[in-house]
Amino acid sequence: MVRASNSGKCEVCGHSATKSELVRHLAQCAAAHDPNDATRILVQLHFESADDARYWIYVEARADATLQQVDALLRHVWLECCGHMSAFHVGQAEPSMRSKVGEVFRSKGLKFRHDYDFGTTTVLKGQVLGVRDGSLGRRAVRLLARNDPLVWPCAECGAPATVICPLCVDSDTCLFCEAHAPEHPCAQEEVFLPVVNSPRMGVCGYAG
Repeated sequence: MVRASNSGKCEVCGHSATKSELVRHLAQCAAAHDPNDATRILVQLHFESADDARYWIYVEARADATLQQVDALLRHVWLECCGHMSAFHVGQAEPSMRSKVGEVFRSKGLKFRHDYDFGTTTVLKGQVLGVRDGSLGRRAVRLLARNDPLVWPCAECGAPATVICPLCVDSDTCLFCEAHAPEHPCAQEEVFLPVVNSPRMGVCGYAG
């Protein structure tokens, strides 16, 4: 079984805390580290894996940023492997990627979904945490915090795994340390992918 706590790190100042503590921390830290620039409306968002809530991030975006810019950050941090298509879903609606963040994510508590790759899909659950006045400088979107990497044990010895076999990803014997990876039957096919801090680990060609 994976060894992990519900801890993470603030990407703004480096502070480490639990997931719930970071929510309170970011309420002060984000504003304290705003660039000295024109004030804008900022929307704070929470994303987590629909399959494993231990993967989570907090994001902040200008209200006038586009969904495509938020999508680009999600791809950079968690998802991009082969240029697959993606989409946001708010209820039954699928807003255009050209839509403005402030127009789509209008109210605190609003829940939505993000899908990346319509074949081997990685699904993220999203929620609007709130809105504030602040500045991101020249950026449209920034990463505020993310979960600490999960520690996955090798199927053979229990040591921290470094690679995953995508052909066996649905089994209990798909993760291996460097010492035992060569002993896995699929090793001859050179299909191993690295263990990474992402809900897309082991899927398609994702390597972090």
